[in-house]
Amino acid sequence: MKSNRLLIAVILVIIFLASPELFPQGIKKEMGVTYVRWKITDSADEGEGSWGWGESKSWYFGFEGGGVNSTKAVMMGCVNWTDANGTDWPLWISGHGQWEVDDLLGVMPVPDAEGWTIHRYYSTQPPAITVDGVRWDDPYPLNFSDHVDPDKVPGTADGLIESYINSDMGVSIHQRVIGSSQKNHNKYILREYIFKNTGNTDINPDIELPNQTIEGFYFLKQLRAVDGPQRPWQSAIGQYPGEELRVMYAYGQRENEEIDDFGGSNTALSDEYTWRGQLNRPFFWGEQVVFASAAPNDFTNDDLNQPHSTMYLDVDFEGFTFQSRNMTTDQKELLYQAMEEGAVNMEGIFWPELSGTKPGTHHGIPMDQRGFRTVEEMEGYGFSPSIAYSVGPYDLAFGDSIKIVIAELLGTISPEVGFEIGTAWTKNEAEWGDMNPGGATDILPPQYTVNPDLLESSDGRSTVNNWAKDNWVYTGYDSLIEAAKAAKWAYDNNYNIPQPPKAPDFEVKSLPDNIRISWGSNSEDDFAGYRVYRALGSYYPHVPEDQTILVGAWEKVFECGEGTANPLTNEWYDTGAQRGNAYYYAVSAFDDGTGNGNDYNGPAGSLESSLLLNYTTQSAFLVKEGGTLDDIVVVPNPYNLSAGDNNFPGEPNKIMFFNVPSVCTIRIFTETGDLVRVIEHEGGGDKPWGDIHQEHQATDIGQIVVSGIYIAHIETPDGASTVRKFVVVR
Repeated sequence: MKSNRLLIAVILVIIFLASPELFPQGIKKEMGVTYVRWKITDSADEGEGSWGWGESKSWYFGFEGGGVNSTKAVMMGCVNWTDANGTDWPLWISGHGQWEVDDLLGVMPVPDAEGWTIHRYYSTQPPAITVDGVRWDDPYPLNFSDHVDPDKVPGTADGLIESYINSDMGVSIHQRVIGSSQKNHNKYILREYIFKNTGNTDINPDIELPNQTIEGFYFLKQLRAVDGPQRPWQSAIGQYPGEELRVMYAYGQRENEEIDDFGGSNTALSDEYTWRGQLNRPFFWGEQVVFASAAPNDFTNDDLNQPHSTMYLDVDFEGFTFQSRNMTTDQKELLYQAMEEGAVNMEGIFWPELSGTKPGTHHGIPMDQRGFRTVEEMEGYGFSPSIAYSVGPYDLAFGDSIKIVIAELLGTISPEVGFEIGTAWTKNEAEWGDMNPGGATDILPPQYTVNPDLLESSDGRSTVNNWAKDNWVYTGYDSLIEAAKAAKWAYDNNYNIPQPPKAPDFEVKSLPDNIRISWGSNSEDDFAGYRVYRALGSYYPHVPEDQTILVGAWEKVFECGEGTANPLTNEWYDTGAQRGNAYYYAVSAFDDGTGNGNDYNGPAGSLESSLLLNYTTQSAFLVKEGGTLDDIVVVPNPYNLSAGDNNFPGEPNKIMFFNVPSVCTIRIFTETGDLVRVIEHEGGGDKPWGDIHQEHQATDIGQIVVSGIYIAHIETPDGASTVRKFVVVR
């Protein structure tokens, strides 16, 4: 027995060293069917201990950097609590801070019979995607503890992530996260939490706290958007009687007082994100209380007076930072006070409270209604502001449960609009409405009225130009509210969302003089036709380093079937592709809309499968037949980094060898004869220096070459060879 225990201990140590993410941070799953790639942990924590500083907990399909949300606290609190040893505690806190998490003793995911603590379910089989004979499932993978089970996924949603969690408070959590790819519902996820007083304070089935009532139970979440925008305004709606949408949100970026930086116009998180013509971070990020039980065991009636409190505090407020077992008594008291009262009476902060709010609730005046010029002026400001909210209080007798449903939301202009407006703004040519700040078309929030100098810049751009750009950015608020309405409608309708046909399997093949896209017939139920989309230089929209063009924007290049100019087919040849450029493809199926019924905003109309489900993440290239040694050309020559847009779109450092023999070896030397790279080629007549972008202009040991003259020696298997000189200017 002793030797077996030793063996088990050794195995656990090996697993821990090999897979550090499993202990104590838990396991992550990504809700990949939505526009935002939300990452979900098995213990429902969202703290830095799980994500690590610098790793955003979510990424979305556009704009520079992509991250839209940072780490944040998730806490539970109660009063008059007695532990398993009989010790009485005036209050007890369980949960994860935005710095620290504890998945082993505090809030613990419970493994199933196979040892998994989290499962992901899809409603349909993920589409098969093949590029040049290689299967790629990046957008929609099946990994460990993943399942295709339409009976498990609620309604007509596309995906569900589920876990079961115990806490040292004796309150257990059933977490379900639901997502949809449908165009009206892909900018939110719904997190369902069932909190049950089980009396189980660890992952063993034994009950440590039988028959104890959990008094004054609150659930608190922090909304922290520090990754982007970095210094955001915080605000909220839904605090007044009669308001059903209850949304806490953040927006904007305002850390440079000398320029108009709303939307990430000039600066972003670090020097890595620099201005290249596209607004970097124009999004609104929010959370919404969609449902909160009106009483224990009531999963039908929504308490519209929730959240109980909203508060505006620095992200590093001491009640938010630590996991509960590392908090001092004072910190626990401070956090529970925040749950009960918000920040309005908190010592040293003195945040004024809204009047006339829903009965018994406490809500601070939103930051953007306080008259601040910048977020740094808020009381208690330290690193960056955040908003937190609590739901409660509930008294949970042993066996009682409550349900709380939270929607996580994104609102934004599209990357294409962000590029168009950003480019116009750069030229002092941005336009909006009547071009009259303060006039009828002005939709900017109150801080602009109180502080009109926010529109002034030291960079030479006009006030009206800044105002026009900022109004475009602020339309993201409308997008956020639409996502909130859609989320509420979906929950109220048991996730029965109008659905398009299934996303088809498809294959991309690079051929001489064209690229063939062919697809299967697995979509042809309740179906009208297909559409093919193409993106140049990337599979997501952004402006590459050292370029000022937007790559990755999806454009429709072909359609067939009902209502189109082309008869139904299962293949299309892209003859318009340009030699050497990287192309990405997606294929959708659409219906005629007759059977789709109503959506949250009226008749659903015709729907098509989402590009989010089956786009290629590997590029295809138009290829030429193998050439001769005499025909070889190096493109571009010279390669000049500053040429930017004249180089290959979306592929920094790319150099091509055109018209090479179909089988050859390319050796690249410096002018002094040092060998820097050997490239073996077998295929058509085109070969890049590096098959993936990390290898472009890289040596055999991965270093990017410096400026200079280089010599390519190309040799065929029969020993014939030639040389080409080319220049790199960096």
